[in-house]
Amino acid sequence: MKKTSVQGLRTRTVQGFAVLTLPPETGWHNYAAIREALCEALTTESGRGRSGLVVDFSDTVLLDAAGLVLLARTQTRANLLGRTLRIVVPTLALRTRHALHVTGLARLVPLYPHIESATVPPPARPHRRRAAADGTHVLDAIRALYPEDTRLSLYLPDAELTITTAPVPDDDHLLVQVAGVLDEITTSQLGEALTSMIEKNTHHLMLKMHDRIRVRCDPFPVLLGIRWRASAEGGCLSLAGVPPRLRQIIDREGLRSAFQSCRRLAAPVPSTVTAL
Repeated sequence: MKKTSVQGLRTRTVQGFAVLTLPPETGWHNYAAIREALCEALTTESGRGRSGLVVDFSDTVLLDAAGLVLLARTQTRANLLGRTLRIVVPTLALRTRHALHVTGLARLVPLYPHIESATVPPPARPHRRRAAADGTHVLDAIRALYPEDTRLSLYLPDAELTITTAPVPDDDHLLVQVAGVLDEITTSQLGEALTSMIEKNTHHLMLKMHDRIRVRCDPFPVLLGIRWRASAEGGCLSLAGVPPRLRQIIDREGLRSAFQSCRRLAAPVPSTVTAL
């Protein structure tokens, strides 16, 4: 693992786990360097037989929201790579533990009181990619916990979209799930992603929207273009889980039949995540 120049940031291996201990002063002033170290720990060790990554908060005092944002980002990346992620926070670190529970991070990442318990190897079982955990509510909770932290607007932008794809067994359909924010920028990104899927001969798409998705624009000009492109290839673009605001547009414009599936979908298999 590449050494970092952040003072107090330590990396080592314990019981097959890569352990990254955060510095005592963890904040926006060293956020970028710590984030780089966390990304490197996940990516460079993922193919070396490691059991996973442990993020150690034992020496850390949360100066601001940076530590929570780092963990939220690392949790998303760990799910994307299918890696085990664990947190160490001493029992007496009440402020940090409170922040992890209030924001919901403690429900997404296992929490341990010390490194010895966090580095117990997981039981042997067949490998199966974990379903992507939704972190939208976590990011909102971090904003609510630190309402006066002006740096959040720089490091935790509102306009984010996560795309999750799940192939359907014994079928040529693809389930595409979206969460986060749909605005003019992310809708364009979604259109590019769907176009890329069609160009790779995935012509039957079912777009499912997360129940907490935030809609800030009308995405149907883009989606109708994708639907036309899929139809030209003999496929379809169907919609599921449409939020009330978009359902009103569908009913008003008579678009219900335009986004129907050409066949019944089977249950999806474990998914792949792309964060935009």
